[in-house]
Amino acid sequence: MRFFLLLIPFLFFCLPAFALEVNGVRFGTHADKQRIVIELSKPAPFKAYVLENPSRIIVDLPDFSWKVGTIQKPVKSAIADIRHGNIGKGQSRIVLQANSGISILSSFILPKDSSQPSRIVIDFRPSGSSSIQANKDERPRSASTVQNLAAKFPPPVTPPKPQKAKSVAAHEAVKNSQNLHEEAFAYRDIPSFEEQPQPKNSQKPLIIIDPGHGGQDPGARAANGAYEKTIVLAVAMELKQQLLNSGQYRVQMTRDTDVFIPLKERVKFARRNGGDLFISLHADSISNSTVSGASVYTLSDTASDKEAEKLAERENKSDAIAGVNLAGQDNDVANILIDLASRDTMNQSRYLANTVVTTMPGKGVEMLSRKPHRSAGFAVLKAMDIPSILVEMGYLTNMNEAMKLSTKEYRVKVARGLKSSVDAYFTKVAKLNTP
Repeated sequence: MRFFLLLIPFLFFCLPAFALEVNGVRFGTHADKQRIVIELSKPAPFKAYVLENPSRIIVDLPDFSWKVGTIQKPVKSAIADIRHGNIGKGQSRIVLQANSGISILSSFILPKDSSQPSRIVIDFRPSGSSSIQANKDERPRSASTVQNLAAKFPPPVTPPKPQKAKSVAAHEAVKNSQNLHEEAFAYRDIPSFEEQPQPKNSQKPLIIIDPGHGGQDPGARAANGAYEKTIVLAVAMELKQQLLNSGQYRVQMTRDTDVFIPLKERVKFARRNGGDLFISLHADSISNSTVSGASVYTLSDTASDKEAEKLAERENKSDAIAGVNLAGQDNDVANILIDLASRDTMNQSRYLANTVVTTMPGKGVEMLSRKPHRSAGFAVLKAMDIPSILVEMGYLTNMNEAMKLSTKEYRVKVARGLKSSVDAYFTKVAKLNTP
């Protein structure tokens, strides 16, 4: 009897202890994506990926206790079935069976807040759907001169000054960086260009915003742990909203989720849709962590300096990181595009870049002290008939700058500076054609 009593606690501790609980699974359907939310008892490391034949989303987690009640699925959900089980070595798995091929756009975890538990968020869409839509007519637009642009667009009306953003203490920046995902992916609250189609004869300029990197290409990692791809997407969404709020512009984005888009496709997207300006957003990194300040780049067949050349090499490697094979064509294509690039377009790009350099400080954005306007052979700037700039919003390797870019207050300032630069650019264009 004593032996049996001694054995009871031993058997108790041998039972599997599931410290993690899965308490709920929710679905959402949006115009351009579907979403799965998996509610957890606490944050946990996870891995989400797709397996084919049949197509399914796999979510691997530490061993958990399944405490999910009734699951309500939308009628149009791409997920047909859900199952779960232990796969050994302290790991468990959730399998979300799909009706057809699917691809994951983004997956991330959000910590518990006042209204919701810790949760894994997975955004996905059926295969064949993309934020960049195919277009059979890919003929290039004819190169536009400054005078033609002036005739096309009236000077922008200065909108009312936006309300001052609430101050965010710098010491909260690391915490704010954890909220970047939630902010960047709240785009469902911001009407997209596709959701509000504009008449083809609209006189409003079309601004193409290109948040750099995305998907399996995270870009630079900030000194406070945030990723470049997330920071630039948050700024892009803010810039889009400010431009739309002015009532003077149409806006499209090369990506509005955490998805990888090849550099060449970003350029094609801008040209297919007849963009009038192309703004690519990035955040720089450098070995010297004391360097800080934003900078702006324009296209050139020769780099303005060694630093610009190295940066172009890093940014142009995005396709290689994502497995896009550019062997045997990159140099030739680059040379042809540079030769074809109109002098008019490159001059307009330089003017826009210089406008950014002079405008940003007045909006509270620090610019690089030495040569804030540089040039190099950036693949993403090679749209021969669209004025294009690449903005490096700061150095993520500088802790102070990483902290600033992790706050909404500073990102609003960056977007405000860029929006004012766009206003100044089109005002100048209109004046050039004034008798």
